[in-house]
Amino acid sequence: MLAFALSWYPWIIALMRGRTSGPNPLGPFIAGIIIAASVSGRSGLHEFLSRLIRWRVAVRWYVVGFATPVLTCFLAAAIIGCFARVGQVSGFSIEKLRELPERFLFILLFVGLGEEPGWRGFALPQLQTKYSPLMASLILASVWAVWHLPLFGNEFPLPIVPAFVLSLLGGTFMLTWVFNGTKGSVLLPMLFHATLNTVGAGLIFPLFSGATLVALWWIYGFLWLLAGLGTLLLSTEDRSW
Repeated sequence: MLAFALSWYPWIIALMRGRTSGPNPLGPFIAGIIIAASVSGRSGLHEFLSRLIRWRVAVRWYVVGFATPVLTCFLAAAIIGCFARVGQVSGFSIEKLRELPERFLFILLFVGLGEEPGWRGFALPQLQTKYSPLMASLILASVWAVWHLPLFGNEFPLPIVPAFVLSLLGGTFMLTWVFNGTKGSVLLPMLFHATLNTVGAGLIFPLFSGATLVALWWIYGFLWLLAGLGTLLLSTEDRSW
């Protein structure tokens, strides 16, 4: 509730003025700090914040964090590209390619840092004390999907929303696997999230429009669902950390 309140206030204020706005992505992070300190005191807050800089993990997790989002975005684009007619797909813009490093840094420090400490750094470990990784992910994905409500109809056109929610579900499964595999690192989910948003929203999705874009989103969503559910169900990572 606190994460929603701290995130949705720009949207609510905008609606009262007859406008629209997205959520404040820093809401989950701030809520996590407040609740961790309130529930567990200084030790709990230290544990919560230490996850953000937990970088000593196996190299393969960095490969997963950077390569998986890129490969998934390009695979979805390649699949829809096989069926799209000439003129339905735009070419890559050199300017957009040049903007990717700056876009990545901005998303990492604003969206990745804002969301992942709350969802993966606080909510997920709490949920996994009572539920399996699969059930915890299903619960968290539901909350995360509703949190995006201010973006539905503007940043995410309504025809895209169902496919976006599907991709979010698959992404939640994948991020649970990454979080558990890295012994509770939030840094890796942050890098994963930032890479995905940078390549997807900054490079791939703008190449498509109309029905082709909707079809791309459905392919993208199913790819994430298959990848996320498969890795989570086949994972042998424990949660003894």
